[in-house]
Amino acid sequence: MKCKRIQSISLSASILLSAFLVPQSSFAVDHLPVTVYKDAPYSGASQEFDVGSYNVGQLSTVGNDAISSIRVAPGYKVTLYKDANFSGSTKVLTSDQLYLDDFNDVTSSLKIEKISPIDATSVQVPNNTYNDASKNTLLQMYAPRIWMAQGETYFPSSVEFAQPHLQRYLNSSSGNYEYKTVQPLSSPSTKLPFFAGDLANAPVYAFWVEKEYNNIDLVYFQFSPYNLGKVVVGSEFGNHVGDWERITVRLAKFTDNNNLYVKPVNVYYGAHSFGTGYRWDEVTKVNGTHAVGYSALGSHGMWKDPGSHVYQNIVVAQLTDDCSAGTAWDTWNNMKNYEYFPSQSTGRGLNTSWPEWLNKDYTNPNSGSVYRWGNPSQGSLFGQPLLDNGPTGPQEKTSLTDGTKLD
Repeated sequence: MKCKRIQSISLSASILLSAFLVPQSSFAVDHLPVTVYKDAPYSGASQEFDVGSYNVGQLSTVGNDAISSIRVAPGYKVTLYKDANFSGSTKVLTSDQLYLDDFNDVTSSLKIEKISPIDATSVQVPNNTYNDASKNTLLQMYAPRIWMAQGETYFPSSVEFAQPHLQRYLNSSSGNYEYKTVQPLSSPSTKLPFFAGDLANAPVYAFWVEKEYNNIDLVYFQFSPYNLGKVVVGSEFGNHVGDWERITVRLAKFTDNNNLYVKPVNVYYGAHSFGTGYRWDEVTKVNGTHAVGYSALGSHGMWKDPGSHVYQNIVVAQLTDDCSAGTAWDTWNNMKNYEYFPSQSTGRGLNTSWPEWLNKDYTNPNSGSVYRWGNPSQGSLFGQPLLDNGPTGPQEKTSLTDGTKLD
């Protein structure tokens, strides 16, 4: 069924639970080692399997010629067969596959075997325990290199760099406290000096998020004070104050001979209101563990490769993100690390304190929480805002709020 690479992001609203609740970082749901899905990525009807051989009649839930994505726990091998009775073309898998690509919707039988979970990508958890020190180590180990585009003028910064230029106010339309610039914007294309950012001192905001199926999502957010939109028929549109973009690395955790291990399986590149997921072996790495990403010129959408990426057609133009290897930002050199608990809608600091702007009590005038990070929209072009609303923060993104999804 569905096997398209670009997947949409849905924002989920969660209720902040009482502060006395102790966040839980593990899931009680047990799953068999292999789960197949009718749609990609990891969606639609699903069916779980243990070690064994399963002919066409046993694909009772997903059906014949209908598998589009699959989860394979470390230590298992799946052989997919194009025909019934374990015949025809085959595809062998030993890890999760967001998209079956050349084997989409053709499986009629399958076999599952147990194998060693250790491979060249496996990393033993430091000190054989998931404490704060080991979480910080792993977050640093997998932090991405992000290439800022050639000619970029609106760079990332810390939140603290931008805050003196922003004021928190009650937006009567949303009923929430949000940010807007202290200095009013006289037009949708007005630029303020702090929009240039501060790359030299910018941290990456990194989140450790434990999810179902023994997954750990490491979510790396880039904050920029400004997003430059696109030029269409001579006018800028889609500008907005405040910008949050991200790269997510998914780890699978497992135990072998009483030792704890993780191995990377997927990388997700978020761009605007959508994103694209890949297998770990499909992406370029630095030193074997740092996935490489490209931040689009002005708009900062994250992409796996350089080049021009068309992502939307509007009435009179194609919207394109232009990516190139301008300035390398090795995010592992400056990190603010947190752990987030999807079921609790909150988190805690790992190598820094938890900031009040990550809280979700947006209607509280004294909380410091921020629902949206930029000025209200101004103007329009072909039904699209010239100055768009600012984005919501990391705590509203599915990568943190959903206990299963990869972003």
